[in-house]
Amino acid sequence: MRVCVGTLERGRSTSTGPVRKEADMPRIPYAQEGQEAEGARPFYAAIRQKFGVVPNVVKLVGHSGPATEGLVGLLDIYFAKLALPARIREIAYLTAAIANGCAYCQAHHGPLAKKAGLSDAQIAGLAAPGTVDGLSPAERAVARFSHETTRNVAASDEAHAALREHFAAPLIAEIAFVVASANFIQRIGRNFGVELEG
Repeated sequence: MRVCVGTLERGRSTSTGPVRKEADMPRIPYAQEGQEAEGARPFYAAIRQKFGVVPNVVKLVGHSGPATEGLVGLLDIYFAKLALPARIREIAYLTAAIANGCAYCQAHHGPLAKKAGLSDAQIAGLAAPGTVDGLSPAERAVARFSHETTRNVAASDEAHAALREHFAAPLIAEIAFVVASANFIQRIGRNFGVELEG
């Protein structure tokens, strides 16, 4: 199966080339539309309306209404309710995806990061956040926090201090939410071998 980098932007898919697939097939079957748990149906409808498709990571939890509700609610918060600028949000999420080796999330968030103004070199540099050229000190602080939190669960005192130099508490809380959300979603996707849509 050829897997391409793309994003779930409403009504279109962007493709920028091949990317490593997570597994030959998912470890549990996708709950395809019409096969989802009864409690998952309204959330499938809501996410289809928002993105034009039900993402495969949602279909992995679609066997459970409450799990689907939780994941779709998290995605709604991520895409529609946070005050974080898109560039900061994508730096935080994509740094975690790279650290976790999650090809699925990199495929979806790479184009979103580019749309937010990051270059290919800056995206690649998120693998070693302290060395990324072209990021502001605030953006470097976000990448460091995301990387350390993903790798160690708790970021260092220095990483927290760097965030506090650039962001007020409400935005720090949102940065932490994005990093935790990324790790939550990636543990579902990586464990079950999620594949890119289409």
